[in-house]
Amino acid sequence: MNFKMDNKDYDSEKLSDKGKLYLGKLQNIQARQQQLTLEIVDINILQKHYSELLKEELPKEEVKEEVKEEVKEEVKEVKPNKK
Repeated sequence: MNFKMDNKDYDSEKLSDKGKLYLGKLQNIQARQQQLTLEIVDINILQKHYSELLKEELPKEEVKEEVKEEVKEEVKEVKPNKK
């Protein structure tokens, strides 16, 4: 089986036993990395989804209070300090 390392093609059959072991380990690591990357994408999608669902379930009063506080903070930032 051929594989690429540092932009060069190599034949795995010509590797020593240690070389074959290391190649196998690297291939397993790369496969696991791809699996984890896909899992992270799925987790991010689920996190966004459940955050949106939770926002819909928040009491309306608390949401209004939060908006009021944000508006107050924005107004404070816009008003110049009088001295």
